[in-house]
Formats: sequence, C-alpha cells, structure tokens
Amino acid sequence: MTKAHKNLEIGLEIPPRSYEITQEKINIYSRYVFQGRDTKNIHTDDEAARKAGLARAVAQGRYPIGYLSEVMRDFFGKGWVQGGKLEVSLIKPIFPGDRITIRGKIRNKIQEGKATRVILEVWLENQKGEKATVGMASGLVEA
Repeated sequence: MTKAHKNLEIGLEIPPRSYEITQEKINIYSRYVFQGRDTKNIHTDDEAARKAGLARAVAQGRYPIGYLSEVMRDFFGKGWVQGGKLEVSLIKPIFPGDRITIRGKIRNKIQEGKATRVILEVWLENQKGEKATVGMASGLVEA
C-alpha cells in the first residue's frame, strides 16, 4: 500500500480495500453499543427495520466508517493518530451481505507547522459501485 509522504501527487488514488459486511458483525457492533445486550433494532432485526421504513436490517453508520479509519491509520501511520481528521456523510444504506470498498484520492496538501496535511476525498462504495459514504480525511506527514 502507498504510504503517506509529503511528495505524494495531488490526484493520486490510494489502493482500494474491501470488506464484507455481515449480519454477525453488525450484531457484535450492536452488542458493544448496548453494553453487551442483544436488542432488536433496525440494525439487528429485519422486522424492526421494515417498521422504520427500511427494506431490511441496515449496518450502523459508524461500523463501516471504522474500516475507513483503519485504512487511514495504515496510510498515515502516526500522522493519523496524532492529527487525523475525518468528516463524512452517509448517503446510502449499507446492508448485510454488501461488500464495501474504501477508496480515496489526494485532493490537496497544506503546510501545517513542520508537517504537511495531506487531504483526501474518501468514499465507501458497495459491490454495485454505488457510493454509500462520502467525505474528506486528512492526516499529517512530517517534513
């Protein structure tokens, strides 16, 4: 995988990384959110999701965004941990059985003290190539 450094060119796409979204992982995430309890909600139960107007159970927004953060950590290293920023919008539901791919493209670089902030347009897309989450991520690269 390409690692962040100050000489990366604007327009460079980072290597994509894909993840399977499973109902089991969604359930595990829900247990974490609800202090270890199993609950029936729009994420864990198709009926509850339909009552809320959804076609079926849907992944929590923060669950796949965690994968995006993982990709940024791998790309920026300590520059993500010490100065990473992430701002995204959820624009399409992600369902159990979807395969999401994290993608990103360098859009800008800004000098920030002794470091360079590398700014990426980022998105998660499903197996159909439809964007589900869009936004910007940035991290610091030491000079």
